[in-house]
Amino acid sequence: MNPKIKLGAAAVLALALTQLGSTSAQAQSDPPPRELAITSSQGVLSSVQASAEEDFHLASAVEGAKGLQFLTYNRTYKGLPVHGGEVVVGTDASGQVVNSVTTGQQAEIDLSTTPAISAATAAVTARAQLRRATGVSTPKLLVHVTTGKPVLAWESVVTSAKPSVLHVYVDAQTGKVIDSYDLVRDATGNGHHNGTVTIDAGSTSSDSTRPGLSCGNQSGQAYTLQGGVLGNGGATDLPTACADVLYAAQKEWDMLRQWLGRNGVNGSGGTFPARVGLNEANAYWNGSFTNYGHNGKTGAARKQLNPMDVVGHEYGHAIFQTTPGGAGGGNESGGLNESTGDIFGALTESFANNPNDPADWLVGEETGLGSGPGGAIRNMANPSALGHPNCYTGSFPEVHAGAGPQNHWFVLTAAGTSASTRCDSGPAITGIGIQKAGQVFMTALNNKTSPWTHLKARVATLNAAKTLFAPSCTEFNVVLEAWKGINLGPRAGDPTCSTQGNDYSLSLDPAAGSAQPGQSVTTTVRTTVTSGSAQQITLSAGTLPAGVTASFSPATISAGQSSTLTLSTSASSPQGTHSVTVNADGATVDRQASYSLTVGQSQGNDYTLGLSPTSASVAAGGSTTTTVQTQVTSGSAQSVSLSASGAPAGVTVSFSPQTIQSGQSSTVSISVGASVAPNTYSISVNGDGTSADRSATFSLTVTGGQGTTWQPWTAYAVGAQVSYNGVNYRCLQGHTSLPGWEPPNTPALWQRL
Repeated sequence: MNPKIKLGAAAVLALALTQLGSTSAQAQSDPPPRELAITSSQGVLSSVQASAEEDFHLASAVEGAKGLQFLTYNRTYKGLPVHGGEVVVGTDASGQVVNSVTTGQQAEIDLSTTPAISAATAAVTARAQLRRATGVSTPKLLVHVTTGKPVLAWESVVTSAKPSVLHVYVDAQTGKVIDSYDLVRDATGNGHHNGTVTIDAGSTSSDSTRPGLSCGNQSGQAYTLQGGVLGNGGATDLPTACADVLYAAQKEWDMLRQWLGRNGVNGSGGTFPARVGLNEANAYWNGSFTNYGHNGKTGAARKQLNPMDVVGHEYGHAIFQTTPGGAGGGNESGGLNESTGDIFGALTESFANNPNDPADWLVGEETGLGSGPGGAIRNMANPSALGHPNCYTGSFPEVHAGAGPQNHWFVLTAAGTSASTRCDSGPAITGIGIQKAGQVFMTALNNKTSPWTHLKARVATLNAAKTLFAPSCTEFNVVLEAWKGINLGPRAGDPTCSTQGNDYSLSLDPAAGSAQPGQSVTTTVRTTVTSGSAQQITLSAGTLPAGVTASFSPATISAGQSSTLTLSTSASSPQGTHSVTVNADGATVDRQASYSLTVGQSQGNDYTLGLSPTSASVAAGGSTTTTVQTQVTSGSAQSVSLSASGAPAGVTVSFSPQTIQSGQSSTVSISVGASVAPNTYSISVNGDGTSADRSATFSLTVTGGQGTTWQPWTAYAVGAQVSYNGVNYRCLQGHTSLPGWEPPNTPALWQRL
């Protein structure tokens, strides 16, 4: 009864392999749950491997509510990254038992990896997608699968001062743009401060207890506390704005940990900095930090845009981006992203329980900017009150209005029909409370795949409720009714929940062991009846390493009984750590658990370190970002401290967070001083691991600052005129400019005037 997962028309694939919510016994000598989860996941990845040309690499491993483990694996095809091909494996809290496997890939990849369109041509096409672009990253060749049919594509990151961080995907065979998304997510909120509050800060507006969290001016410079106090309470005072931001961000961090089981905003023990003083009536997340402006009013009505729901909203975008599948593009995914921000704003308000900003279902109240109560810009309980859709229709407006249906679903789930009304004529709903609703929502995000849709979110939240609160079906039924309540009713293949019938849990004690070649090791297979009556179970082992045999004593038991598994190795058994799947074939239910078998000496702990993108062009006085990506290649995850070397004078490099676990990622911010000379520089990004050190090189091209109109990745025709560092040039040969081809460096292309 164990299904083999194949890629097909369904975008989300779920594998129910164990009693959801069951607990597994674990000996003290067992590896920690994270290591066991990694081992368990190896046994199911082959189920989603569509061809021998594909491979998987661990990208992140995070813990969720009630200790559930979630591992995201990036897919490659013939060595190229597959955008949208990630696989998320969810296990129970012990890491021994796989609960689910999800992937966004819908079709097998079978294509040539030789592009017909050059990287330079793709960069020019990408640049044209953004008005007044200030930079384009070096295009990266990959396979794009989020639109259904796999396509070989070039990915470029186009930036502008607007701000914008636009990812553009250009078909590498036809040259057409097939997809794009912008990391910058903006919104408008209120500037009402939280009153006199306690914040975690030292001598400046930085939080050493929450890695990555600081608040500063538009240059990122932190403010100094005066006598242990940050700010004077004034509505336009920027240190006060930072006090509000830090308070809200710290409450959100604490809510994530205490209510939702998430370790920091990025799930890896880190978060992101914030800036205040933006001279716009706006607040936004740009993929690297949150930024807050003012409400656009004058005089006494002017306020900074940094109350809890706005801060919680912007960091909610960061959570959406750092869960599997990333930020995504399109109006539907964008609307779900905006809704995610609103939901985390509401969760933060509820957790903080601050009388100066009491919890509600309004977004941006007290601003006077919107037409809702107090000037709210969105109403989660009744989106249509502000002109946004309450109900799911299958068509998707612009992203802020598109937040309406999922916001409405969340309110119905948390508070029921006492706080909102259904779109259909269904029965009354009694909500499960905002904390449980948040746990369901966060668990669904931990299984997110690209592109993220309402239909996927529906299935993921139903599975989450079933996993989190088993054997009860009360929460599952409320989540189901809330989806019905926004006109997103049952679909074929929906998850189901039943408290009836015979069921059991399966665990191994211990879940790991080692033996020298020719020796054996044993473990106890334990079963527990979780509902109904005991059933007969036949035990067997999955595919074994060469020279390893498995025997069970007894091989047939009744649920509630135990069996001893003996794994015997031979002199020819390959040394290393192997995942052994234990199958339990029950009369009505099948279960699986994984055992980590080490034969001889296992490989040490190791990892790879890479950058994405690996290069960028920046005008003097500007900045850019890249992402450090690490993958566990053997053994277990280890702590990695990040640093940079080789940066020229005037260039600063910072990491958020600076310390990660292998398998996690970090955002690298590179700031270029106005006096840095134009040139191409190599910066080494170094990973100092507990047991291994790794490094990667970033190529930074600094172009002219003031008085420069020349830009890389731009098509120039004969006769075109540009300026570079205040000097004018005329184009002698038509070409597409590349980093390093600045006019002073290429006299064959440019004539000085």
